[in-house]
Amino acid sequence: MTRDDKTKIYTALSAPFPEEAIERTDGSVTGRGYSTTGLKYQFVVNRLNDVLGLGGYRTEQTVTVRQSTTQKGRAVFEATCEILLQLGEWADGRFVVFAEAHGTGGHTSTIEADARKGAFTNGLKKAAAMLGCGRQAYEGTIDDDNVPAADDEQAPRRAAPQARPVASEEPAVARNRLTSKQLAALWALARKLDIDKVAFRNRVKERFGCTVEFLDRADASQIIGELSAKLGNGHARRQAEGEEVA
Repeated sequence: MTRDDKTKIYTALSAPFPEEAIERTDGSVTGRGYSTTGLKYQFVVNRLNDVLGLGGYRTEQTVTVRQSTTQKGRAVFEATCEILLQLGEWADGRFVVFAEAHGTGGHTSTIEADARKGAFTNGLKKAAAMLGCGRQAYEGTIDDDNVPAADDEQAPRRAAPQARPVASEEPAVARNRLTSKQLAALWALARKLDIDKVAFRNRVKERFGCTVEFLDRADASQIIGELSAKLGNGHARRQAEGEEVA
């Protein structure tokens, strides 16, 4: 395999993933204290299969599991997976490797099998990213504006304001990002109105200067109201705002 062949493979592996491959988690829901943006495991596997063909890669892994208990006394399993991802071709019954990468994944669950599975999938995604596949998740470039997530409980740190010739300085204003309910309502309404995801994302960014995930609550509420009006009811708006819906 020539250098040009490898470059073409890397380019194909590194291509951006579609919107449906992106996985966003709300830190207030998961209990981690921070929100994350990544790629779904199966889409990474699909990319490896599409670019390399069936049998064009293989993995070797070592999984270590440790049992512990939470502060509430609940038993949990903490799994760590050391994985080796190899890209290659089969020739005369032998797998000839032309590229490889290592990755380490971890996962905790109350079920041992789930802990093992989660550790493996995390490790594979990290190893694949070393070869270009899904690297956007670790670059932090999945979202166009690449703005760190900020929950109400943990506002982003801001640079100290410049000294001004006034008696007192105004306190920094914490971001008031939309809620997970509002985000879900926005995507659901767009889908019901047959608005393409990419087109909807572009409209929001042109209008508010940020992607859907980084709208503030007031702007999100405004869009929800507008889309709900087009559907002829306010159910989604009331639900997203936390009002009681009959």
